[in-house]
Amino acid sequence: MVVSKTESPTCILKVKDQRIKQVSSFNYLGSLITEDARCIALAKSAFSKLDKILKNNALSIETRIRVLNCYVVPVLMYGSEAWSITTDIKRRLESCEMWFFRRMMKIPWTDKVSNDDVLSRANVNRKLLREIRVKQLKFLGHILRKDGFENLVLTGRIEGTRSRGRKRVMWLSNLKDWLKERGAEHKATELLEMAYNRELWHDMIANVLGYGT
Repeated sequence: MVVSKTESPTCILKVKDQRIKQVSSFNYLGSLITEDARCIALAKSAFSKLDKILKNNALSIETRIRVLNCYVVPVLMYGSEAWSITTDIKRRLESCEMWFFRRMMKIPWTDKVSNDDVLSRANVNRKLLREIRVKQLKFLGHILRKDGFENLVLTGRIEGTRSRGRKRVMWLSNLKDWLKERGAEHKATELLEMAYNRELWHDMIANVLGYGT
């Protein structure tokens, strides 16, 4: 499957001389994944299937949030290791996260309750974007230490010129900018070198998240 900002190109990939079929969608854990990456719609659908549990006031909000994190959030975060999180995607993910909490607590939009009040009532903090970034950092370290095809894709260069229009947000640059916001400013080359050292990389992640030494 190919995800493109224009019409999907035809790609030819072979494994041991056997061509891999290119598709526009595929099933994953009972959900349909499509070229337009409808992860938010799929997560909301998964939420709706668990309405009787997630909206059941007889259960504590802590229990319901554990169910949410176990069965719904993984659907939303599927493939997030490879996402370049733009401002628009960040806004949509944060909105989806609050959509879950508001419906679990049966707070209609007409009540005009602020997001901070919703989080306070649920006794939780926003953590979706943070968890996605952790997955991305661990993924980066894994593919670099593996030194395989994924490493080549990340560190290699493609010949030719890019298409016209606004420059795309690059995955590594996007992750580097987030680290800078968290007070861990590093050049891309420095990040790549650090990732090869497993202990150093894990310490850096811990410090960025605020629970390191």
